[in-house]
Amino acid sequence: MDSDRTNSRASSKFLGKVDQKNSGESTAGKIARLPAAEFPNRYSIRDIGGEKVLSCIEAPNITVQIKFGLSVSSAAMNKSSSGTIYLDGVAQNGPLVDNARQIYNFDHHEGCVRAFTLSTCEQVLVMLKKGFDLRGREWRIIANDPDLDTVLAIWLLLNHLRISEQESIREHILLPLIRLEGAIDSLGLELKSLTALPAALINQSQRIIDHLRRKEIRLKKDGKWGEQADFLAYTAGMLHDVDQIMYEPQKFGELLGIEELARVNLPDNRVAVVVQSDMGIYEIEPLIKKIYGSSIGLAILRRTPTAYTLRQIDPFLRGSLEDVYEKLNFLDPAVKCRTQDRWGGSSDIGGSPRDRGTKLTPEEIAKGCQEAFQKYSFVQRALQFFIVAISAIAILAVAEYSATRWHPGKWFNVPSLNALVFDPYLQFRLTLIFLTTIILGAVSHRRLWQFGIISPVGKSWWFNLPFAILAAFAGGAWVPGKPHSYLIPDLGRLLLSITLLTFAAEYLFRGLIHGILAQKSRIQSCTSKFFVSWPNIGTALLYAAFLTLLPFFQNEAFNPFSITLRHGSIYFAAFFFSLLLGSVRERSHSFFSSYLIHLFAVFSVLFLPDLFSYATHVFHLSWPKMPF
Repeated sequence: MDSDRTNSRASSKFLGKVDQKNSGESTAGKIARLPAAEFPNRYSIRDIGGEKVLSCIEAPNITVQIKFGLSVSSAAMNKSSSGTIYLDGVAQNGPLVDNARQIYNFDHHEGCVRAFTLSTCEQVLVMLKKGFDLRGREWRIIANDPDLDTVLAIWLLLNHLRISEQESIREHILLPLIRLEGAIDSLGLELKSLTALPAALINQSQRIIDHLRRKEIRLKKDGKWGEQADFLAYTAGMLHDVDQIMYEPQKFGELLGIEELARVNLPDNRVAVVVQSDMGIYEIEPLIKKIYGSSIGLAILRRTPTAYTLRQIDPFLRGSLEDVYEKLNFLDPAVKCRTQDRWGGSSDIGGSPRDRGTKLTPEEIAKGCQEAFQKYSFVQRALQFFIVAISAIAILAVAEYSATRWHPGKWFNVPSLNALVFDPYLQFRLTLIFLTTIILGAVSHRRLWQFGIISPVGKSWWFNLPFAILAAFAGGAWVPGKPHSYLIPDLGRLLLSITLLTFAAEYLFRGLIHGILAQKSRIQSCTSKFFVSWPNIGTALLYAAFLTLLPFFQNEAFNPFSITLRHGSIYFAAFFFSLLLGSVRERSHSFFSSYLIHLFAVFSVLFLPDLFSYATHVFHLSWPKMPF
């Protein structure tokens, strides 16, 4: 009771001072005019996915959409995505509180007895006072008419943190205002006495309502309310006016000035957020915990457009920042194989490359963090492998059909080129390269470095060369037939055949297929420990299968029962050969390095035996004959 008297005296003192200070103005205009500098405008309008939304700097996880005249059926409302809040007549349904799906409809129009139902702003206030927590996820508020009832409901939702903690809020002004506006909106002016508020509070709240509605009344009187060009800007201005009435400047405290740039979900109902602030990561950590509650797992602070700090706030996440660094290094086009220009740091805090910074956007960084913590099941990996295998079969089938059915050589009348342009194997390789390029352009999203289209780094991958040569001799490489003679034309066609065949194989398998599989899996890098990655194994399985079966597909009399143990040995040799080339591609970050190793191995198979025979023959000729 003493508290109520104190608040009443404080309110009267506050309003009296304002009245004296602004004695030349109308009563309605005197109430809310506090120094604007004491209340920075916390509301802004931004574009998300091509749609303008309103947000509050202290509630970055909540966005507001206002579409005048919007109406959503009850069936459509029930199919809404989680985290949707409808206000005051948007959804043609009664008031709804669906905590399981987190869909809410604060309304007193449809499906209820209006005289017995609280107004929209009153429903929201009751929910907040009963512990409605808006910190754990993203929320989308949808309204269709920003009258005062709706605007106050939006203000309550965007200021939920300060309301729930009673922080700097003038509740002795807020509660009577919400109660009176609710009664007027539901029952009309003639029944506002049913609020049972003292006459002084009714008069005070009525003056505030008149002040806040002055622009709305003017627009409606002029017949321009439905033609209001920008309801978001109008609502943002109204919210700022409410701020100046509801907050005590001396108790407002520190502004929770954090702008959310991106957000993704992590396992165990945790989230990762990319934010921007003038403060450091340790300064904003308590504010982030306050805004997002226990759901916050990872925070990424943008210090400059190219510099970021990562902080793992929840130490019990199923994963670590080491996984995040590795994923972001894979995604970032600015990262090369240099220890001082990479994402990195400790197990709980780190940052972007130091020298040149990052070229990733906030959305790409958030997505990379999500993928780093994502664990894929065997079924998911099997499905991905199946799709990739079908794509590879389609590419090879079209290339084979082109080699046997399409004859571009008929377009030429150059006898000296006949042997080349009529070669079906040349058509097969060129078609293979062309189709791989088309698919790569469709799936790479211009991130070609993730598919090995980048200059090689490091030199350690050259140590795989001798083992690759041995695997090629065992049958693990695509080797064309050796010409009967070493005439210049025959040798030229052989070199062209080897070059194109090897390039087509590496482009398809170590470029396209490995790159697709690597999007959801961890692979080696030039500085990582040696291990055999899933993309390398998956690529090797496909490479070995196609190398083993390709001769059968080129033979019209294909019989699957004709596969012998020799073909099985070829498969295992090709599998081992492909694993070596995959390791080269991962550690060098480029399929061009695996192409060079593959090329050297094929040349070795073709020419080393002849060189060895020639060297042996020369050795025998030069060795002195023994007297016996």
